[in-house]
Amino acid sequence: MRERISYCWRLFGTGLGFALLFGGGAVLAICFFPLLALKRTPAVEQAALNQRVIHYIFKFYVLLLRALGVLSITVENRAILANGGGRIIIANHPTLIDVVLLMAILPRAQCIVKKELWSSPYLGGVMRYAGYIRNDLAFEEMLTACRASLAAGSDLIVFPEGTRTSPGAPVRFKRGSARIALFLQANMQLVKIECTPPALLKGDAWWKIPPQKPLFTIKAGPYVEVGSHLEYEYHSLATRQLNRKLEGYFAESSVHG
Repeated sequence: MRERISYCWRLFGTGLGFALLFGGGAVLAICFFPLLALKRTPAVEQAALNQRVIHYIFKFYVLLLRALGVLSITVENRAILANGGGRIIIANHPTLIDVVLLMAILPRAQCIVKKELWSSPYLGGVMRYAGYIRNDLAFEEMLTACRASLAAGSDLIVFPEGTRTSPGAPVRFKRGSARIALFLQANMQLVKIECTPPALLKGDAWWKIPPQKPLFTIKAGPYVEVGSHLEYEYHSLATRQLNRKLEGYFAESSVHG
């Protein structure tokens, strides 16, 4: 009986959490961010302010989910993540809320988002006010946007898989993140995200929660300097080698934990 009550409570808490996420996003876009924009600060400074606001909102949101008993979270090497800036954050993508968890840790985070989010009635406004980067931009436009973000001191979150990881599938990264890092000569901080038992997986509805409360583990891994990969004669070869190195880390850490 106790397990049944706990399950029903977590189901309620999960539903409430998603309602707050999407409803809160709409409220921020319609009411709060337009008020901040009345200050008429430069666009770069305004985006930085909005990103910090999102950080604190997501930090509170994660605390709320923990208080409701929806999830537990452990962050290994938190100081490495929280005290950075101007890095490309390379992370795997096992669950629906990975970006929320990362933004709750990183004081100032930028990210490359799916174009569909820009037309979302709930989160599209937040994407635009925060100055996030659409993934359907031409490569030169994306490079310009990423360069400006890193130069301003933001951490740039990238999920090289492009979508949530399919359970049990081998790690396969698209080369875009490696290509951007090499063109911009930007170093990378690897971050491994795990969820036990699995929850909020690709293809799962939000109400398909696991029998036990999931534990999210976020671990800062190696810091990758791209300088050694700039020695290759051909950029395409350097991109393949760097991308293979990234895949290798996440594949190995998935096997050994």
